Amino acid sequence: MSYVGINEFKAALIRVDAPGMYTTIQDSGRVGFQQYGMPVAGPMDSESYLLGQALVGNKEPLGALECTVLPPTLTVQGTCIVAFTGADMHPTINNVVVPRYIPFICHEGDIISGGFSQCGVRMYIAFSGGIDVPAINGSVSTHTKAKIGGFEGRPLQAGDQFGIKAFTRDEVHVCDFYGGHNLFNTALYNRGGRECHEPLRVVLGNQAKYFTEKGIKTFGSKIYTLTVQCDRMGFRLDGPVIEHIDSADIISDGAVFGSIQVPSDGNPIVLMADRQTTGGYTKIGTVITADLPRLSQLPVGDGIHFDIISVEEAQEIYRTYIRRLHKRIQLAHEQSLYAVSYTHLRAHETLSD
Repeated sequence: MSYVGINEFKAALIRVDAPGMYTTIQDSGRVGFQQYGMPVAGPMDSESYLLGQALVGNKEPLGALECTVLPPTLTVQGTCIVAFTGADMHPTINNVVVPRYIPFICHEGDIISGGFSQCGVRMYIAFSGGIDVPAINGSVSTHTKAKIGGFEGRPLQAGDQFGIKAFTRDEVHVCDFYGGHNLFNTALYNRGGRECHEPLRVVLGNQAKYFTEKGIKTFGSKIYTLTVQCDRMGFRLDGPVIEHIDSADIISDGAVFGSIQVPSDGNPIVLMADRQTTGGYTKIGTVITADLPRLSQLPVGDGIHFDIISVEEAQEIYRTYIRRLHKRIQLAHEQSLYAVSYTHLRAHETLSD
């Protein structure tokens, strides 16, 4: 393994050759404005997003790409460092499949792409320095229904171009090989298999009193299916009816990420990153923070089982989850000092053609 040290990067430009299925620019979200009716937006899978930011050395959460099911095809104009996290979309650099959770340095003319997701639904592409688009209320997050943030308030389209900010950081060691190096511990990050299908843990809220005992028992014991009516605003589920005592309507009150509304048809809706600031349907409970990243990666058609837990249990799970996440983010920051270059692979492919 050979190294070349570098710590200054000029502004780069990214050209969108193909937009993918649904690609938006997101950062940590528009926090502090819900009282004015401004939705938060931000990443659906905040865990994968934060790990990506750490892997490219960003010390604060900056603009990244959230890719849904199929990633975009991008051409790099300049030099930048990228990392892929979240769903496994077999990301590629110059048609070479590269691992997720490893920083890569891309040069002039390099092409970033991938394929349909093999596990999970959302992949994140992080860039050192962050994506350079105008901030609205302190955030570059895209909210497509409000048509604000990101790139003109919409998903990316072919022909779009956006900048990557110039940045200076601690010296980055550019290496030409990652295989077997103990710094690149991808096993620590990968999530999938059995864990993805464990129950989603829920804390019942004050509005649970609007449901019958039978309705609450149904909610906590039956399987619900993720329908095609799922987007960044909410996941509509289908399954056994959750019975109300009377009406499903309430005076509108605050909505949080993971709130589970139950309208009059008795089928739950889990509110997600682009949720409205208030809602007028009864909320039976809220999915705990630790399970939201996993929920965001479930595909349409998957079955969901809710497990009702106490507030005290949720608090203990949260403390454990945050300690573990902080350790993973710290390791990701350590790995950010080493970036793999695929220039040699381009040269090799050219010679073999």
